[in-house]
Amino acid sequence: MIKEGDTLPIITWDMYRREKGVNGPIGHSAAWDKAPPRTWQKWNSEKMFKDRCVVIGIPGAWTDKCTHQLQMFDGQFDMMYTKDIENIYFIGVNDSFCMQSWLWAHFVIKADWIADGNGEFTEKIGMLVDKSNMGYSKRSWRYAMVVENNTVEQLFVEDGKEDNVAHDVDPYKETHWDNVYKYLISTGRRQDPPDETRWYYDVPSAERIKQEGDPVPFDELLRAGALEDAKWNRENADYINFDPNKDSIAHKEQEELEQAKRDQNMEDGMLGS
Repeated sequence: MIKEGDTLPIITWDMYRREKGVNGPIGHSAAWDKAPPRTWQKWNSEKMFKDRCVVIGIPGAWTDKCTHQLQMFDGQFDMMYTKDIENIYFIGVNDSFCMQSWLWAHFVIKADWIADGNGEFTEKIGMLVDKSNMGYSKRSWRYAMVVENNTVEQLFVEDGKEDNVAHDVDPYKETHWDNVYKYLISTGRRQDPPDETRWYYDVPSAERIKQEGDPVPFDELLRAGALEDAKWNRENADYINFDPNKDSIAHKEQEELEQAKRDQNMEDGMLGS
């Protein structure tokens, strides 16, 4: 299995997709016929992993935990960008159509995707596992890594990696956004938040079919929202008070669950008395 300090294998993927920065159409009301055409393109891993990036291996697009992970990393992209991360790639042993439609359906425009359909890259880094017992055939084990110049800077791998794990075994702890972000903070590397020149502020490329009551075209709303987000991030670039161990969504959800248990125990005690 790949380890920190290792050079990643160089792979050329054939992927059916639009150029980077052209993710549209977005959502169910997008005018698909107005979107730029997709073409078969060759994408080289060495070039993609030259700039410092986060690469996330997923067991399967459209699955619950992978989708949660996708939305978390996409939603927090600007914060990671301030820690000197240029791109976030989700890579799965799925085809191009599956990966791209997965991102489209969940309105993901900042994270990017890689379809390692044959599992060649995943196998060469030692992350390919057999999930035939679930009808998945060969898939990726869940991992995340910080990569620069095609070299693994930091690696996060979920525990229990083996073939044909039980149906309910899909650990999602080590590769949580909190852990990756905490590591990025520890490196001390920084850059200014992205501004309106960042490619994803130009999406969607397709025009949304106008709906009754729409005061502003959808692409204008999206761009305005992106600019507003960028402004807020510039004004709050330090994130000094953010503590992943206290302020993360996962931690707050855990606190709410524990509080609910305490409330239930108190209620049970009162009824019992």
